Formats: sequence, C-alpha cells, structure tokens
Amino acid sequence: MIAYCGIDCEKCDSYIATQSEKKEELMKVANKLAIRYSAEVKPEYVICDGCRADGRRSYFCKNICKMRTCCIEKNYYSCIECDELPCEELQDELDKNPEALTNLKKMKR
Repeated sequence: MIAYCGIDCEKCDSYIATQSEKKEELMKVANKLAIRYSAEVKPEYVICDGCRADGRRSYFCKNICKMRTCCIEKNYYSCIECDELPCEELQDELDKNPEALTNLKKMKR
C-alpha cells in the first residue's frame, strides 16, 4: 500500500475514510482539504482505495498527482528509480511527509 511517492496509503485520511464506508468520515476529510487548499472539495473527490489499487482513486491521485503519472509513463515502480530524485513535486510531498522518503528507500533495496 505504498504509493509511487512513498506515502503509506493505509495512513492517508482519504483511504481511511473510504474504508470506513461512512459518508460523515468522507465529509470530514473533504472539509479539511477544502480548508487546506482553499478549494471546493466534495466527499466523492476523496474516495480512494489506494494509489496502486485497481479500485477507486481520489480526485487528486487520479487527475493531479504528477508523481503517479510520471512513474506510470516511465514504467517505474516508484520515484526512487528516477534520476531526477527528488523532483519539485516529490520534494514538496517529502516536506509534508518525511516518512515517505524512508518508505522509498526501503523500496530501493
């Protein structure tokens, strides 16, 4: 459940709310993200079964995440394979989630 960028999807608020199957949990996450990003975030935008899952992905992961798109285009398992490590997008994510770098390093082994 480790995303291309190294984030542990099982610790992601969107994933946790989705797996709870409770609309009020999705609403809480949507409201939190709306405040953080000063944007409209509907509960259905946060529904996610994980970055690599065959199931549902959040609006961000499916449509906006440059790291996921980049890894898929380059046929990389994760960002750790990239010569441009860390790109601007990944560095921004690592600044918010330092644990992601540890996860990426484990994936390299």
